[in-house]
Amino acid sequence: MTADKYDELAARAERGELAVKPGTIRRGADAAADAQRALMEATGATSLKEATKLAIGRPPAGTGRGPSPVVRARVPQALKDRVLDLAQREQRDESDIVRAALAAYFDLQEAS
Repeated sequence: MTADKYDELAARAERGELAVKPGTIRRGADAAADAQRALMEATGATSLKEATKLAIGRPPAGTGRGPSPVVRARVPQALKDRVLDLAQREQRDESDIVRAALAAYFDLQEAS
């Protein structure tokens, strides 16, 4: 479907011109499960949390305004596993753990 067709379909939906097909309305747990499955398929995510972030986006790290540059580094698998384990235990993103560790490192460097 082309972008023009999507725009036309969206305009029709906003005007209330599209009718619901009988028997297609879903509610409750079945609807939630179908929506989650569709969101995961559409985003290619492996978890609902990841799919939600990809679908709605998120503000830049830090102040919440402006760009948030990316710092990349290769690490041994054992260190990556420790970061993931800590992130899961604390129910935080791996990025949060890495940012906190990097900030703590610089704090220690400045104190010495």
